[in-house]
Amino acid sequence: MARSSSPADPMGTPAYIDSTARLFGDVRLGDDCSLWPYAVVRSERAYVSIGRCASVQDHAMVHIGWDDPTIIGDYCTIGHRAVVHGCIIEPACRIGVGATIMERCVIGRGSIVAGHSFLPPDSVIPPHSLVMGTPGRVVRPIDKLRANIVDALLYRDNGRAYATGKHRIWVDSDMTKLGEEADAILAREAAGWNDRDMPQSHRT
Repeated sequence: MARSSSPADPMGTPAYIDSTARLFGDVRLGDDCSLWPYAVVRSERAYVSIGRCASVQDHAMVHIGWDDPTIIGDYCTIGHRAVVHGCIIEPACRIGVGATIMERCVIGRGSIVAGHSFLPPDSVIPPHSLVMGTPGRVVRPIDKLRANIVDALLYRDNGRAYATGKHRIWVDSDMTKLGEEADAILAREAAGWNDRDMPQSHRT
């Protein structure tokens, strides 16, 4: 893994950063996030923030726009080979395999962007939306906030296990327990997700 060596970098305690992941510049990692094989995160001008329990999966690319930071909220899943580029992903979203999210896009909390979708610059997706297509469009509202959090918690647990050399922890995952934890997170945190850590111009 390569990353900026500046001691001023704001860093939480990730669950797992694979040795092949590449990090450069101002990259801010939240507690229990995970970066999987060959993920690349680069920030030469603005910054990248990856939230608590968020996962950036295998071969994903996270980059900035010229003046546009990339903000990935808590409990988000960035799927394999996705490209996330100078945009805001609000908490508890899932970005599907091979999807592309371009500059100044805002993906509202609890949403899912389907695999291989392409969102052009300045797309604004309301919370709780299913997005599909090229260009990506909202096809229907969804109620996946809890399910998306459970998905993020699975990757948190997987990351913690990978950090100790265990690669089969999902065989014994207790989905009831994870659901109860997701319910507690929703009760404790969800009311503030429309405001927290989101620039005023990007709130939905």
